Amino acid sequence: MKVSISLLVLLAATVLADDRCPPQDDPENPPILLPHPTDCDKFLICSHGEAVVSKCPPGLLWNDNQKQCDYPSQASCAPGVVPSTEAAPKPSPNCPAEYDPDHMVYIPHETDCNKYYICDPNGVELEQTCPSGTNWNPAVNYCDFPELVECKE
Repeated sequence: MKVSISLLVLLAATVLADDRCPPQDDPENPPILLPHPTDCDKFLICSHGEAVVSKCPPGLLWNDNQKQCDYPSQASCAPGVVPSTEAAPKPSPNCPAEYDPDHMVYIPHETDCNKYYICDPNGVELEQTCPSGTNWNPAVNYCDFPELVECKE
């Protein structure tokens, strides 16, 4: 059984050779994030000397200066790289018209107690996932122990 699970995990993640990734991870520092060599809506996360491919949410591109996924107008994607053709996300009626970084807006997920949304500066709901073994608690606006969360899936 271990062999089939390992094979499944290996097939699900794309790993690239990249000499910019150090051979060992440093737990005292954040992970090293790199631009994908050919695709603006992807980026690389260094893990144990390997570059693991990750994808930005739909409509966002990798902004290597900020080390995060960003709107295409802010991302400054390298020329010659073709991003995906997915449409940019539209503002949500659940998010406030004016963004206030001192008062973040969190929205419970409609069907999954382990997920929630956070409103970004442009009024778009960005889906987030709680750590394993926790659920989103809208009463306190953080991921909490399941027994402390009223959740209807």
